[in-house]
Amino acid sequence: MAQQFFYDRQIRRYIQQFIRLFSGFSVQMGKDETGLANMQLVPVRYGDINRMAAHITRENSENIVNTVPFISCYVTNLAMAPELRTLPSHVDKVQVIEKKYDDTTGEYSNEPGNRYTIERHNPVTYKLSMNCDIWTSNTEQKLQLMEQILVLFNPTLDIKTSSNPYDWSSLSYVEMVNTTWSTRSIGSSIDDIIDVASIGFDMPVLINPPAKVKQQKLIHTIINQMYNLDDADLDNFKENETFDKSTVEYTVVTFEDRKIRYDNNEVTLLALDGSNLDSSDQPITWTEDLKKFGVLRDGISQIRLRKSSTPGDDDNDIIGKLYEHPNDPQKLSVTIDQTTLPTNTLQPINGVINGMVNYPGDGTVPTPNSVGIRYLLMDSIPVSSNWNGLSTANKYDIVEFDGNGWSIVFNAGANQSTTHHCLNLTTQDQLEWNGKAWVNSYEAVYNAGFWRIYL
Repeated sequence: MAQQFFYDRQIRRYIQQFIRLFSGFSVQMGKDETGLANMQLVPVRYGDINRMAAHITRENSENIVNTVPFISCYVTNLAMAPELRTLPSHVDKVQVIEKKYDDTTGEYSNEPGNRYTIERHNPVTYKLSMNCDIWTSNTEQKLQLMEQILVLFNPTLDIKTSSNPYDWSSLSYVEMVNTTWSTRSIGSSIDDIIDVASIGFDMPVLINPPAKVKQQKLIHTIINQMYNLDDADLDNFKENETFDKSTVEYTVVTFEDRKIRYDNNEVTLLALDGSNLDSSDQPITWTEDLKKFGVLRDGISQIRLRKSSTPGDDDNDIIGKLYEHPNDPQKLSVTIDQTTLPTNTLQPINGVINGMVNYPGDGTVPTPNSVGIRYLLMDSIPVSSNWNGLSTANKYDIVEFDGNGWSIVFNAGANQSTTHHCLNLTTQDQLEWNGKAWVNSYEAVYNAGFWRIYL
């Protein structure tokens, strides 16, 4: 069995932060020839100087005096702090999402990357007692340093031992508990000209056991919204009417290792490689993947298609009600809520035709009998054509009949930097012009993170 070892330098960090509190102090030591004050930075170090240590630093000579002023800090006691103890067996779980890292470019993207769960156990509470000794050669030096230090503690000063955002014990405080104006118990056999003032401090110390970090492989979002639904509100919800949103209960689930294809009012569950087989070469079915979280409720469960460029932006979600597919367990039937579609910026079209082949009155395209008939061209109209009043039109243009002839009302070549939407009256689909081509505004493949199921 491998040896278990854990050391995170936690107590050491508390001591280091304590010592840093006393760094940077200076004393004035006379004036120079111009009359300006001579300032000397006072060093701070760890450790108390006992008689033997003081004798060694003086090189075993009675003729050498320790350099002053300086400040020394050291631990005097470490005791349990039962008054700070809370639920020793408590485990707190934190969900962490990294940004996705591109190994090719060496940069992070705005897409979600690895997901982790951090299990943090309650820390063990202690009280750390420390002394700060102020070594000076005269009373004036002592007064200067004492005044600079004492004004900071009223009676506590906060410290931070870690910059880790998931370290819940990084904040603590230092409390001044006592002062000794002068003591001769430290190195008293030597330097009568050196005076030592001592200040005592206490600080809470939280020592954490190792945290458990787990990488999430399958589900990365499960959100519960708790409501109670009565019969009246359920009827309103089914009819897309106003209802009390405090009455609906949903479990929101999205997968890290699944994407979907939405096509012809059906949504198909796919693996990340686009296939319909899982890692065991078994067909991926909605029932099997959702049974861990609940069951589909026909007409109540929803799918939300995220049209934004970032998974966290839900302002443009397209929402549809879900129904079990009558024949295919890998698909669900969807009824899109038309109010959640993007706003149409162009007038509806009556159909999509091939301008190179079709023309009004050819049997496929009827002769227009009213003003405002519109068609989207999926190919150019030739120069010699049967479109009355229209000599030519390009692919992706929209043409309209004004009662006398045809004219171009949407020029695709002049709109390559804009986005437009319009309704196809024949299929009731919403079309989107993306600057290059006309596509269905919501029929597409949605990657992991850009779709959600509300069970």
